[in-house]
Amino acid sequence: MPNRMNGEIIGLFRRYIRNECTTAEFNEVIELFKNGEFELELTFVLNEELENTALSERMLLNTRNSEALLHKIEQTITHIEESKPKRRKLVPFLEKYSAAMFFILIGLLAVFLYRMPKDQAPKGKPEFITDIVSGKDKAYLTLANGMRVELKNENKSLINTLPNLSGANLEKGLLVYSSKQNEKELPVQYNTIEIPRAGQYQLQLEDGTKVWLNSETTLKYPTSFSSLKERKVELHGEAYFEVAHNKDVPFRVLANNQLLEVLGTEFNLNNYADEPGITTTLIAGKLKISSNLEHSDKLSQMIKPGQQSTFANNKIKVADVDTEAAIAWKNNDFIFKDEDFKAAMRKISRWYDVEIVYENTQPLNIKPGGWISRKNNISAVLEMIELTGKVHFKIIGRRIIVKT
Repeated sequence: MPNRMNGEIIGLFRRYIRNECTTAEFNEVIELFKNGEFELELTFVLNEELENTALSERMLLNTRNSEALLHKIEQTITHIEESKPKRRKLVPFLEKYSAAMFFILIGLLAVFLYRMPKDQAPKGKPEFITDIVSGKDKAYLTLANGMRVELKNENKSLINTLPNLSGANLEKGLLVYSSKQNEKELPVQYNTIEIPRAGQYQLQLEDGTKVWLNSETTLKYPTSFSSLKERKVELHGEAYFEVAHNKDVPFRVLANNQLLEVLGTEFNLNNYADEPGITTTLIAGKLKISSNLEHSDKLSQMIKPGQQSTFANNKIKVADVDTEAAIAWKNNDFIFKDEDFKAAMRKISRWYDVEIVYENTQPLNIKPGGWISRKNNISAVLEMIELTGKVHFKIIGRRIIVKT
């Protein structure tokens, strides 16, 4: 790789070629086309991607017309061609594939134009007659006395008037607990935060631990840990934990029959009832996983950063994984990397609060790939998966019909 190549620029072009750019990144690619400054970086990335013939054919099927931007691409390709003599050793494939590169770029640009926001995209026949917007910050809080309140900005003043909740503050999409005087003299109170389908929320516990909560998730926790010998919470659903370190008071998470013991760490825990097992992905720190069943054989396992454990049938399996994909939801993204198709659809179902209906009963041997923001309407996500050429979708109300 030539020394002048910039890693960030290469990454940007790679996401562009793979149809993974945000709208802002797409616009940045166009600016790079305009000034023609990074054509060697683009050439290097194209060399990596040209073997994916299925991708190029699919892109060509989606071609739309945009003369001004296509002209900029043509100028870039021409500039590369004119530079061949002095770069022949670095990029010899250009002689053979220059025409193919041009048409691939046309197709790729067309797809991005098709998936830009509607107020910017060219007019054309929509892929879906109806559409569904993405989820948003949404949560409900149940107090120890059974009182249930919706967490929203309009209720800020209400929060501090609620019993046993005087130390909490409500911000947009975030509930923060803080220490209160004489806490050790007060009885322990437990709250439960519930995130509905098509919702997400953040929580900061009294000890400073930060928790990101995904759709269809509940977390039960004490409002204060000061009088307790352990910091223990109970999770159903999916959450990302950034645990405040306290060597004297361990932090534990109960997830059905799995118990996690945390020693100042960051991890993602997926405990949905409709998943085949409980998955825990460690980002940093130390984590001990054990069975919480009364008659278990004290099964336990330590996992390292970059590893994911799967707890099922009272057994623990550990494997190295791509942590970026595992915690993508926390960053408001979908990242599908060799993921089981139905597992990907379950994620989509929770975030958009839709029912997935499979038209055919045969197994779907599809591995959707790619990155896309969860802020997009559902149609953009489904269109990305359709690029596999193996599946098609139809939206009827809040039902997604899957066709093969």
